[in-house]
Amino acid sequence: MTNTKVCVSMGGTGAKEFALLEKYAVQGCIIAFMDKNKKMGQMVKEELEKIYNVPVFFFHGDKESEEDRDLFMGTIRELYGRTDFIVCNNN
Repeated sequence: MTNTKVCVSMGGTGAKEFALLEKYAVQGCIIAFMDKNKKMGQMVKEELEKIYNVPVFFFHGDKESEEDRDLFMGTIRELYGRTDFIVCNNN
């Protein structure tokens, strides 16, 4: 595991959330996020990877689902071993 920080986001990828992810991507953070909109999530993933050249993990799921949250966070632990920043949209 490198010293690269890991930013985790749950709860959508609207303009506000995308701006927050950009803030961390520009710092070189690994980005991991969950969204129930599969098409939008894939677009955001591709955009962040292309513009900021950072690793991005997209998980298709619903933050309201305890099962999805557990799967998402478990996968983050397996992939990266930690989280450094957590962004959660309560909308």
